[in-house]
Amino acid sequence: MKPLDPIKEERIIEAVFTIAGIHGIAGINIARISKEAGIGVGSIYTYFKNKEELIQAAYVSVEDKITKEMYAGFDINIPVKISFKRIFMNTLKYRLRHYNETVFIDQYVQSNYVQLNFDKQIKDFEIKNSSLYDLIQKGQKEGVLVMFTPFTMICYIIGAIRSASNGIAQKFIPLQKQVIDDCFNMMWKGISS
Repeated sequence: MKPLDPIKEERIIEAVFTIAGIHGIAGINIARISKEAGIGVGSIYTYFKNKEELIQAAYVSVEDKITKEMYAGFDINIPVKISFKRIFMNTLKYRLRHYNETVFIDQYVQSNYVQLNFDKQIKDFEIKNSSLYDLIQKGQKEGVLVMFTPFTMICYIIGAIRSASNGIAQKFIPLQKQVIDDCFNMMWKGISS
């Protein structure tokens, strides 16, 4: 059997993001993916057995990219607030540069697709975001952060970043340093003690 072409597989996944950015996750279907990627329907089924498997692969792909960017320059030894600001800014920048991916992931986590491998996805999330869990524990030990469960805090943090990026992308919030600082400070006030 001929090995699969990773470039073709990436084109298929990128097509999923493009379609999600235009039509939402509900608008994703194999015919649209085929047209957008310029790859025959039969070839798509060579890479993915069905749409659900493709959507799961797209989710893993974007989660990996966002996580890598989110922790760029991360250092557990710098002050907690500065670490959170770096994570906030890294994630915000990624979301603004990759709007279609963020539309996809935001809709994915609110869809039934998230339930297909929920336990595995939670475990993978915890592993990929161990730095954030460690940072929260450090902040709580230092008395800088409120004593909520780490997962609850992470949901709040991600929600704040999502709201800021969506507001900027939709031009409800101006893309200005002071406004971005204000968005971070509001998030920080919600998690700091």
